[in-house]
Order: sequence, then structure tokens, then C-alpha cells
Amino acid sequence: MTIWFDVEDLINFFQSARRPTGIQRFSFETCAAAAQLQGSSFDIGFCRRNERGTRLLAVNFAALEARIRATADQEPPAPEMTPPSPTAKAPKPGRLYQAARHLPPAYRLPLGELYRAGLAGTAALKALARAGFATLSPPAPPPPTTTPSPAPDTPPITLGAGDWLIHLGASWERPYAPGFLNSLTAAGARLGLFAHDMIPDLFPEWCTQSMVRDFSLWLDEQVPRADAIFAISQNTLTDLQASLERRHRRVPPQSRLPPGGAGRIIGTRLARSLPDPYILMVGTIEARKNHGGMLRVWRQLLHTPPANGVPLLVFAGKEGWLTKDLMQQLENSAYLDGRILFVDQPSETQLAALYQHCLFTLYPSFYEGWGLPVTESLCYGKPVLASGSSAIPEAGGPFCGYFDPGDLSAAEALIRSWIDHPELVAQAQAQIEAGFIPPAWQNTAAALLAQCQPQQTTASAQIHILNRRGNPL
Repeated sequence: MTIWFDVEDLINFFQSARRPTGIQRFSFETCAAAAQLQGSSFDIGFCRRNERGTRLLAVNFAALEARIRATADQEPPAPEMTPPSPTAKAPKPGRLYQAARHLPPAYRLPLGELYRAGLAGTAALKALARAGFATLSPPAPPPPTTTPSPAPDTPPITLGAGDWLIHLGASWERPYAPGFLNSLTAAGARLGLFAHDMIPDLFPEWCTQSMVRDFSLWLDEQVPRADAIFAISQNTLTDLQASLERRHRRVPPQSRLPPGGAGRIIGTRLARSLPDPYILMVGTIEARKNHGGMLRVWRQLLHTPPANGVPLLVFAGKEGWLTKDLMQQLENSAYLDGRILFVDQPSETQLAALYQHCLFTLYPSFYEGWGLPVTESLCYGKPVLASGSSAIPEAGGPFCGYFDPGDLSAAEALIRSWIDHPELVAQAQAQIEAGFIPPAWQNTAAALLAQCQPQQTTASAQIHILNRRGNPL
């Protein structure tokens, strides 16, 4: 029996991205840990699909892993650790603006739109004029991809009876063709898919229309054909089963596979000195993560400062979708006069430095399949104030302070208490040091491989796995 991991989405993702998000990190780290188990009790291989999606091609995972790790820790241009100058003053409003403020909304709002349109048109004309001086030459060819692709003559692989094809990534983005799935079934091979969260199904307003459509098709046509479905948390398994039952679709045997955590990388100093003190919030900037809520909390803290002052709030991640309004608010407020910083796509060592030097971290997301930044923060010994929603308490356990992400007054009160009472942070940190055991990706991979053994592939609704200590649950 051979267990094949489809790493197609990893190859595609890292052709254009530099840092993994939660899904890619789970897929990559679990595959890397599984590769280390090759030759112990399992025959393991890695593959991708051909362009037509009809055959599988072998992938040299050692080369792929080396490229991804080098790319993920490549130092990007120095992140902007210094906010816009708080001394920079906005220009004084002119007389026309002051007069327009007293007009009825029926007149004032259209005038404002006309004014902004005029500014945009002027900027566009200036850009067009500058372009007129540029040579109309063909665009430069795209840079070479950062991840290796299989050679054109890579022979296809054939799955036989008892073999597994496991996809740990975003398999809804490029679903398997029905004919391909039919061939797997005919050969006696088995398919395992992974559910990271159910956000496109439960909260389509936080996703693009194409993702909602693709995810719905995945639930209707791909998941019911799987021989096993793995999920990152019990909360995700519960949501998945409810969705399949609501759709009157078959529910495959399910298994929970909590992720590993971060090793304690010694963080290098950033290009500019780290702000001190600061509170850290790691994650892609998008509406679901509740950065906008923290912006409002920080404004209130600045309005009525805690006795110990207001620390800087550091957003570390990349700009995602549905964030145009938030980014405009940050720019319009000069990042709350410099009390909020945005570190764009920090490297692994830069992120380690951010974790190591912060007071504590925040994770106020409305919904998560797990919440890897919570686990990472605990791995660095840093206390977390987190949302009590969805699967986040599974990631944080008893080592976090929790609040309702929709109740910003409660969130502010909890954050204020930790700022004003450092002994609360020290107590939380001591609790982490005394009781938190950093989860290992090796346990995740070993549990997954064990569940692919013949005795584990019955139609049970829940397959037992290892806990963070490596013991059976």
C-alpha cells in the first residue's frame, strides 16, 4: 500500500506567493513530517496532476520542500515598522468645504462624490501623461517560478488496490474530474480530502463569489465520493456534517487532525527597531479576522487611555480581500496617528521576532477552522486574548483569555485590564510555561498515516487519533 499526497495546490500557491497562509502551512508541514516517516512503516509518495487532470505525476518533494522553506524565510524588503508621522497635519479645510458641511445631505453627499471623482480623474490624467513618455515596449517576461515543476517526461504513476490519494490543501479550487474519480474507484484506490473550515458555506459574505460557488460544488460532488474526510477541528467536523446532511449528501468517515505548532525560531531583528511596547495581531487582513473591530477598540483606548498608556497595535500578515474600506480608514487616520503598525508579509524569522518581543497577542476573528496564530503564540510562550468563537477555543484551550468578537466593549475591557495589570499577563505566561505542550507536526502526520491503515478504514463516524502528547484520545 502506498499513500500518495497530492501537492498540486502547494506548487501553484508558491509560484506567486512568498508566505504560506493557514491552509498551505498545514498542508506543507504535514507533508514534510510525513516525508520523514518514509521507510518506517509506510510507503509514501508525492504527486500532482497533469494539465488535463487525467493522470498523476510524481513530484520530488525534497526539492519542493527546500524551495518553499528558502522562499518562506527569504527576507523581504524592510517592513515599514514606523507609522506615518503623527506630526503630519491634514491640510486645513477650505471655505467651500466648510460651507458644504452645512448643506442638507441631499446636496452635500453628491457634491462630495463629485469632488472625489474630480480628484480621481486628475490623478488618472497625470498617470496617463506620465505613461505617454514611456516606451511602448512589450512587458518583461514573468520571473521564474519559485517552486519546481516535474519534468515534461515524468512518467505517470498508477494507484492500485488499497493505495490512498490524500489532498490536504484547498481541493475545492481544482476539483478532481469525475472520470478520474471513477478510475480511482475502479482500481480499488481510496481518496482522502481535508476540510479546513466551512466559511464559504456558512458565511458567503466573507468570500468571493467564485469561492462560494467552487466550495458548494466541492461539498455536493467531491466530498461525498471521498473514502475519508479529515478536518482540522471538531468544530469544523460538526459544521461539515451538518452541511452534508442539509444537502442530503453522503457523510464519509471523519477524522480530526489538529495541526502542529511553530518551532521556537530565534527571531532576527527587523530592519528597523521593534516598537516597544506593542501588542501583536497575526493573520491576513480581511473582514472575518476583525481588524476593523480592533481599530475601533484602539480608538476608544486612545480616547480614554489606560493608566499604563496605550501600546502600539501591530498587524502582521498580508492584505486580503474585502479590506478596501479598512485600509482607507487606516490611511485616513494616519494609522491612528501612528498607534497602529502594519508589517506586510514578514519572513519566518521576522515573525518570530514579533512574537518574542510583544506584550501579548490578539486573535479576535469571527470564525476560524482552527486559528494557527493562537497555537503559534502559545508555542512562543506568549499569552493570547482571543475570540471564543468557532474552533478557536480548541486551538487555545485553557491558555487564552476569551471574549465575544461581536462585543467590542467586552474586548476593550479585557484588553484594558491586561494593559493596566501586567501581573495578569505574567500569570497567563506562567500558566503556558507550566502546562502547554507545543504540538508537533510529526504527531499530525503519524495520526493521518495510521488512519490510512486497513484496520482504520471502516465506516466508523470518528477515527481515534493522537493528542498533543502523542497518546491516543
